[in-house]
Amino acid sequence: MTGAVERERSFWNSRGGAYEAVRNLIGRSIGGFSSYGELETTYDPAGRTVLDYGCGRGDDALRLIERGAAHVTGFDISDAEIAHAQAAAAAAGVADRTRFVVADAHHTGFDDGAFDLIRGNSILHHLEVEPALTELRRILAPGGRAVFVEPLAHNPLLRLGRALTPMARTEDEHPFTADDWATCAAVFPGFRHFERELLTIPLMPLNLVLPARGREALARHVKAADVRVLRRAPRLRRYARLTFLILQ
Repeated sequence: MTGAVERERSFWNSRGGAYEAVRNLIGRSIGGFSSYGELETTYDPAGRTVLDYGCGRGDDALRLIERGAAHVTGFDISDAEIAHAQAAAAAAGVADRTRFVVADAHHTGFDDGAFDLIRGNSILHHLEVEPALTELRRILAPGGRAVFVEPLAHNPLLRLGRALTPMARTEDEHPFTADDWATCAAVFPGFRHFERELLTIPLMPLNLVLPARGREALARHVKAADVRVLRRAPRLRRYARLTFLILQ
């Protein structure tokens, strides 16, 4: 695990142009299909002590402050990302309500029950899931909630796409599986999850060629159908692109 942590740190400290270019292309292909924003509907940070888990450059932490969080701590494995986050908080005038530290998610060093709310975006799949969840449970306050959105592993089209774009991901990351759901349930008895973006997966290349109005119309209709299909056919949920995890 130590080797994987150091490889992650090295990658995020020095991520280069190839990574940014491919991630931008992937982002364009997802376009309006993206459901990442639904993570913010799963919690209310107002008045809470929040941990931005894998905070990167601090953008989400600043939004948590805007939504009324009493205090936000952010941690990341990358020294470079944390330096960016600290500078962003200072520039926004919220350094007194934020704290950013370099830490390993498997051994954070935070106090027991330190946070009312923990949230993370696409970070657990970079970790050894069981020890990370055990540590997460330790630092979550009694009655608190942890929420995450993570990519799923099972869809064959997504597996092909990942195989063709190794420069857009780290060596040790591993999208979530049904076994990871079971691990979540073992560590957090109140665990539940929901999925998004199934029908959209084969349609993503269209976002690279359609005009803006066409992309918007396609996203509106397909995303609505996607929610209905995933609700009515639970066996298909593992083949979606994203899973939202509610841990309590």
